[in-house]
Amino acid sequence: MSKPKMACKPPPPSREEMKKIKFPMHNTHLRKSLGILRTACYLSIVAPLLFYVFHNAPRKMKYQNFYTHYDPLDAFDRMKSGGYLKSCPAKEEKKEKDKDKKK
Repeated sequence: MSKPKMACKPPPPSREEMKKIKFPMHNTHLRKSLGILRTACYLSIVAPLLFYVFHNAPRKMKYQNFYTHYDPLDAFDRMKSGGYLKSCPAKEEKKEKDKDKKK
């Protein structure tokens, strides 16, 4: 009976051979992380700009249009005639009170 031969380990590759070998998984985590970071940077720049253009700018224009045509005395008269102001009763109520005083 003969002993089975032990397989010898191959010698480690030299530096020149290592440069020629391409590793498919080399730096994949780094590339994915940098890609995610790049996407996050783009979104952090673009999202506030889009929010300003589509939300804040139209809102500012609405406020500007409202206050250019706003008449506070007219608004006060509308609130007064609608009965929203208890300290300033509507004109009809005053007339009724005057009638009560005359009696």
